[in-house]
Amino acid sequence: MHSLSPGHLLAEARRVARRFPLPLLCAGLLAWAGCQAIRLTTGGDDPPGWVFPLLSASALGLPLSLALTLAAERYRWPRAGRGLALAGALGLLAGWYALAPALPGLVWGLRLAVLLLGLHLAVAAAPYLAELRRGADTPGFWRYNEALLVRLLTGGLYAGVLWVGGALALVAARELFGWYPDSNWFGYLFVGLAALFNTWFFLAGVPADLAALEQEAPYPKGLKVFTQFVLLPLVALYAGILYAYLGRILVRWELPQGGVAGLVLALAAAGIFAQLLIHPLRDHPAQAWVRAFARWFYRALVPLLGLLAVAIGVRIADYGITEERYFVGLLAAWLLGVAGYFGRRRGRGILWLPVSLAGLAFASAAGPWGAFAVAERSQLSQLRALTTRYHLLQHGHLDGASARVPNLPRRAHGRLASLFGFFSTREALAALQPQFAGSLALPDSLRRQSHWAQQQWRRYRPFDLSGFGYLETYELQAALHDAPDQADDYTNFYVRDTPRYYALGQGRYWLKNLGYATSPAADSTAPGRGEVLLALPVPEGTFRLLLTPAGDSLLLQQRPAAGAWRSQLRMGLRPTTDSLLRRYGRRRASTIDLPAPVVVRARAGRLQLHLFITSLISSRLSQEARYSYALEGELLIQPQGGLAGK
Repeated sequence: MHSLSPGHLLAEARRVARRFPLPLLCAGLLAWAGCQAIRLTTGGDDPPGWVFPLLSASALGLPLSLALTLAAERYRWPRAGRGLALAGALGLLAGWYALAPALPGLVWGLRLAVLLLGLHLAVAAAPYLAELRRGADTPGFWRYNEALLVRLLTGGLYAGVLWVGGALALVAARELFGWYPDSNWFGYLFVGLAALFNTWFFLAGVPADLAALEQEAPYPKGLKVFTQFVLLPLVALYAGILYAYLGRILVRWELPQGGVAGLVLALAAAGIFAQLLIHPLRDHPAQAWVRAFARWFYRALVPLLGLLAVAIGVRIADYGITEERYFVGLLAAWLLGVAGYFGRRRGRGILWLPVSLAGLAFASAAGPWGAFAVAERSQLSQLRALTTRYHLLQHGHLDGASARVPNLPRRAHGRLASLFGFFSTREALAALQPQFAGSLALPDSLRRQSHWAQQQWRRYRPFDLSGFGYLETYELQAALHDAPDQADDYTNFYVRDTPRYYALGQGRYWLKNLGYATSPAADSTAPGRGEVLLALPVPEGTFRLLLTPAGDSLLLQQRPAAGAWRSQLRMGLRPTTDSLLRRYGRRRASTIDLPAPVVVRARAGRLQLHLFITSLISSRLSQEARYSYALEGELLIQPQGGLAGK
């Protein structure tokens, strides 16, 4: 065993870099993109359009390039073959980068998760695909995956300890030396350790000599104890609970609840994992319990799979196919095939587990047979059936349907709201466009606004066109299950988009929620910069309230019909702040109750601005003064040549 000297560690790091250059490049890009995502979203803003595509492409590229590298080593691909395979992988990743959205919705998030699952299973099986032609299991496959699992868990432990230690060091520097690091450093440290250190550590433990793994080796005693006395009793207990539930269903002759599907899948996963852990002991004369478990587990799983099939079938019959139900049904079919296969082979052929599951993952991620296309077609069919049954269409469109069918049953209203929500949350309103005369395309005025604002528009647009009321989550669930309302007579009136200002009449406007924070930098006095706090397109003209770059004043600007913005009024804030600090003094971590809001007034020509400071936070970090205000108040715009408000 080599001594863990710095020279040896450096040599190992270089060896890993030479053996796995592309996986390490992907890990580096993943770490960098993760840090950029943290930095660029700190203030709650949407990240730039390249962040998620690069982040996800790097995450996919790591296991993809690793699987190809291991396969090339195992089967001794020629240099040209390796280059062609890696070029194909880079092409696929470039295609993903080009097609991925700026922000992942439900569809792209699920697709990424499914592909990552398939690629990690490919890493587990790639060096042994040629063994599928053999009838017997190879010992090297189990020992290879044992080495990967142990290395992964060890690397996670090391990275976790390093993160805790680094985070405590940052806290100690703050407490002892008054150095206040950016809070993002905790995130940077986590991403760097998880993506780069953990990957490098894991790759250093990937077996290079696969032939040596075929030799006989003692089975880890601790693993045997854990599986036999911890994992298997839990699997048995879990199976007993599910069989008791199955018995109750048969006695009462009632349909199973939809939540039972997850419980059956969890039991299957735990049982298969236990079987894989004890697989090398199956032929040991003294370990008959291993063979008994491999023989009876899959037989016991079949009735529970029937329970799962009934539960998911009822949900599909009532509400159609969604991505979740698609994957549950796919896993149920896969488990039934696995139970039949291993039941005949008595637990042999474990290589087929990752290979078959990876194949299903790749097949379900895209294409007309994939989860997302099948779910969309199913939900569209549900919508057509619902609109036909209740005669909601006029000239083939849903626009104004609430006026034509004012007494739509509550359950049908809930189902319609659920269908609208399905397409809006997946940003797939284009699929509903043939059902509406009005446009479901995002307006140009919203394309530069936040993703949240765009999602809000998509959420309410089908309801606005059809005229049916939007249902909150609790209202939707009550409607779908036809549950009684909590109150016999309940009506909720609300303003969906609360305005930032109110017209009071005679040129008076109440301005609200003018909170902001200032953090002036060295170049904050550069001309032409500033933060728009409020836009005021009012009958008296087009105005806006602007925070100056230094953060010490507010500017009320007006833009003529043709021309640039012109400052009409200036309100100084820093003098008021400084006077409060002189009066009460700057104290460490203190809260001072003011007797009343602080009033700041400014007047210029026909404009008057009265603002009330309801909260002011002054802090100093690294010799930089920072102020956070909460303001509200009144703006008076007098008519041209007149004196309003006398």
